[in-house]
Amino acid sequence: MDSEYKEFTEKVLSHLFIGSQLDGVKFGIGPGALLLRFEHYDHHSPDQLWLNIESKWGVFPKDTHDFPNSEDEMSELSEEDEYKLIFELRREKVANIKLGGLSPHLHIEFESGKTLFVNGHHNKYECWQAGDGMGYNGDEWFVVATPGDDISTCTPDSFS
Repeated sequence: MDSEYKEFTEKVLSHLFIGSQLDGVKFGIGPGALLLRFEHYDHHSPDQLWLNIESKWGVFPKDTHDFPNSEDEMSELSEEDEYKLIFELRREKVANIKLGGLSPHLHIEFESGKTLFVNGHHNKYECWQAGDGMGYNGDEWFVVATPGDDISTCTPDSFS
């Protein structure tokens, strides 16, 4: 992952998510994917955001510094455990967001200090996608952790 592009993508993700709160979850067709909804309630644009997770993830306590490098280093969570973890983060505001160093692992830190960590490493599939609006493609904003430890970002032309 190119460091300059990583910085730009972190800037995009920060613009989108910091200050928003975890507002809901959409149950998918099966337990393999999870769609989280985030909302800005303070006249921020865009105000409706989503994060689609298609890889392993976890919630880590405050002051965690060592995160996994791949799915192989992560525990398997039952669907029930996943929803319990998300329920514990309900209505919490996003305080910080960043990407991993070598892979586009997503680190979403909440005001409580807890971090939602989403694996971003896989050689064959997209691990996560984030965007605005109600759909899966994003209305104007779209960020994807692509296969092979890369990232793709689409933003409005006015964003720099």
